[in-house]
Amino acid sequence: MRRSTRRHSLIALTALGLAACAGDRAPAPAPQASAPIVSVLPPLPQLSTERREVVPPDLELAFETDSVRLTISVEPGARVNALLPPVIEGTDGRRFLLRAPTVTEDSAYFVERASVTVARSALPIRGTLRTSFCRSDERLCRSAERAVQLEDR
Repeated sequence: MRRSTRRHSLIALTALGLAACAGDRAPAPAPQASAPIVSVLPPLPQLSTERREVVPPDLELAFETDSVRLTISVEPGARVNALLPPVIEGTDGRRFLLRAPTVTEDSAYFVERASVTVARSALPIRGTLRTSFCRSDERLCRSAERAVQLEDR
């Protein structure tokens, strides 16, 4: 019995509070057309209207006597994601992971250019180069895919 009384008391108090808030206030006046709009919200940052073309990473090949060194090449200032390193996924199922010996302090990016050495006997390689990189003017990494066809010269 006591619970019911408390519940009814709470409902009655809520109803009285809402009735007191409603009152008989006059509606807010409409703003004048010439009056500036004022807000307490901070202004949002404006995005640049200039769009720069995204240049996907490419491979540089250095042929040796019995091997070829594949090195990732990104636009100046861009960083290659070390947590999701570049990989060439061959159409025949082979995978060639590109690595660099040093990474940033937080282990997120390669300091040097990532590369892999492949025996010339492994050529030709046809597949897709998958890379995650961050441009110098952005704080978000993007993924890129590029078809590759590596032939012995």
